Amino acid sequence: MSDHRRAHAQGAQVPARLTRAAQVIGLFGGLAWLVAAFLWDGGDDPVELGLFWAGAAMITLFLLELGTLLVKRGLLALRLFVACALPLLFWMVVAFAASSASDDGIVWGIAGAAVAVFAVVQLARPTPQRSTL
Repeated sequence: MSDHRRAHAQGAQVPARLTRAAQVIGLFGGLAWLVAAFLWDGGDDPVELGLFWAGAAMITLFLLELGTLLVKRGLLALRLFVACALPLLFWMVVAFAASSASDDGIVWGIAGAAVAVFAVVQLARPTPQRSTL
């Protein structure tokens, strides 16, 4: 393999520490939404709003990182597009479900629990040592 292709392949990888950090952030974000769902009383309390928005930011970071892992090979533009599309798709589905539900706190709690479980599953998986071209 030429030096150029080897450098390109190494540059395309997401560092394992960054991946693990994003997975831990996703776990905390999901747990924050789960706690906020139990405290949810219409969104007027600063504690529930703080948990909601902190969890939302952490979940978004987790989904951005997860989106970069969905494309193993390809142009950087494709990886960035998928990385941005995954959180947007998640937000659209959850926002639609929350607007349709009688109690949106339940939707945030279910979504938070799902993200937390998925983050735990990702944390339990071994980190890939190296991607192949």
